Amino acid sequence: MSSKNYHILIVDDDTEFHQQIRYAFRRQFLFAGAVEEQQLFQLLDGQEHYDLLLLDLVLDDSETKKGLELIPELVRRFPQLPVIVVTADRSIDTVVEAMKRGAKNFLVKDDFDFDYWQQKFTEVIEGSRLRQENQVLRAEVSRRRAQENEAYPFIGESLQIQEIKRILTLVSEEPDITVLLTGETGTGKEVAARYLHAQGARRLRPFQAVNLSAIQDTLLESTLFGHKKGAFTGASRDMEGYFSQANSGILMLDEIGDIDQNIQIKLLRFLETKMIRSVGSDQDVQLDVQVVTATHRNLAAAVAEGRFRADLFQRLKAMVIDLPPLRTRCNDIPLLLRHYFQQDDLDTVLTKTAQEALLNYDWIGNIRELKNAVSYMQLRARIQDKKRIDEYCLPVEITNPGSFQLPPSVHTGDYSGMILSPTSPSGAGRNIDEEHALIDLDRIEKLLIQKNSVKKDVALAIGLENTDNLRYRINKHFEKHPHLFANFPTISQSYRRIVKL
Repeated sequence: MSSKNYHILIVDDDTEFHQQIRYAFRRQFLFAGAVEEQQLFQLLDGQEHYDLLLLDLVLDDSETKKGLELIPELVRRFPQLPVIVVTADRSIDTVVEAMKRGAKNFLVKDDFDFDYWQQKFTEVIEGSRLRQENQVLRAEVSRRRAQENEAYPFIGESLQIQEIKRILTLVSEEPDITVLLTGETGTGKEVAARYLHAQGARRLRPFQAVNLSAIQDTLLESTLFGHKKGAFTGASRDMEGYFSQANSGILMLDEIGDIDQNIQIKLLRFLETKMIRSVGSDQDVQLDVQVVTATHRNLAAAVAEGRFRADLFQRLKAMVIDLPPLRTRCNDIPLLLRHYFQQDDLDTVLTKTAQEALLNYDWIGNIRELKNAVSYMQLRARIQDKKRIDEYCLPVEITNPGSFQLPPSVHTGDYSGMILSPTSPSGAGRNIDEEHALIDLDRIEKLLIQKNSVKKDVALAIGLENTDNLRYRINKHFEKHPHLFANFPTISQSYRRIVKL
């Protein structure tokens, strides 16, 4: 903003001083004036906005420093309006007292210097505006963090969860300790990490979570530690890694047991030195990041087999917290169902038979499986036009555990038999993971056709950063569900090196 747009309010009983200041800075600032206290507050309570207040200390013939008495009230009532004291008093005691009471600067009338005064006016105004913007930004960050915490609530009243919450709260008071979260897939390790962040000394600092197994090995180092422009083919600009983005906060590294030896060495170096080096750089960077790792694997066994470094494992297990599987805390299942259904009374959304089946199921996939099951059941109920979810809306592995087998349509290539429909109440024998893979592959297939097989356009439409991530996603689906690809000829043709039927 040009300084011409800044509006300054002069408060001085000397009208000649008003004229001098207005004339000297007529091309730089806009001005308004008051000669006594009542007029000052009338202007401030009006509709006009002021960016700076120039305040004389002596506002009448009494020679009492009325301005000093006004500063605290001005700061209290108008905290966004900075005050510069402009007076003939050169006393150091007066300067100190004015600054103590809230003035931002102090200028002596007899020492007028145009450039210096203009600089001080601008510095105080822009400094105040910057503080205001920072306050707005901090409020926005706090609001978004509150939303994130609401999106990842740590739900549970079982004794196990209460104890874990107590431990996480205690550990959060040690902002430099490395934490290892263990437990089966889907037990809520990221939720626990976010709970740790929300309780502790770093709660107002960044939180970054990254699933290491979802990133290609060739991109993992640059994703974590960043890279310099030209470090490798496609590195068209400098990029910060997750470590830098989490500086002063917490970085959660999920699936730590899946990283290769090269990344293990670099992570160990950071834990020992708190320093990283971007790919393509010759300079180390010091960071302040608390590392929280998570895995469903047995790291001790991986160390014994030589797949995981023993020295890194020793660093990671400074504090180990094991999250229990959902089947060992069944009394938390109704709480989770109420949360995901957004309904306090489960009887309004689930029949008694469905509730009993959900409570008695083993939940091998834990909370993640339960969450996916809720989405699946809601979709099935809409398809079957049912007001309440009954046993026919449940996934087949819940209604008939152990009976899962691939449907005939998978082997024959008949895609129509795999569509969710009211005529297949059991879900055609597919589990939830296959249903989600099917939906994802169907979306990719349609986008490939729409985008004339331009993979970059497809990746962007899905929300992926590049075609490498799209290829990785398809490869993951093929590793888990190769039988599904017979129904997606465009994907199979576009990714012949992956899809080998």
